[in-house]
Amino acid sequence: MSTVLIVDDDAALRKALATALSDLGHEPAEAADGAAALAWLVRRRPDAVLLDLRMPGMDGIEVLRRIRAQADPPPSPC
Repeated sequence: MSTVLIVDDDAALRKALATALSDLGHEPAEAADGAAALAWLVRRRPDAVLLDLRMPGMDGIEVLRRIRAQADPPPSPC
């Protein structure tokens, strides 16, 4: 089972994605914005991150930049 962090400011979309991932046997985790995602990443390491690009405050590109700057970031797609 893979842990997938879903980062999106749209609560309904986050819940729908979490349900779909759970139905597929994965463990979804949710963050409503970039700051919450980065705080979650301090405590855990996901196998994948689904990241919305357009969010208020810190956009997805900035979140991705900060995730990649971590000492042990989740793997990047090839």
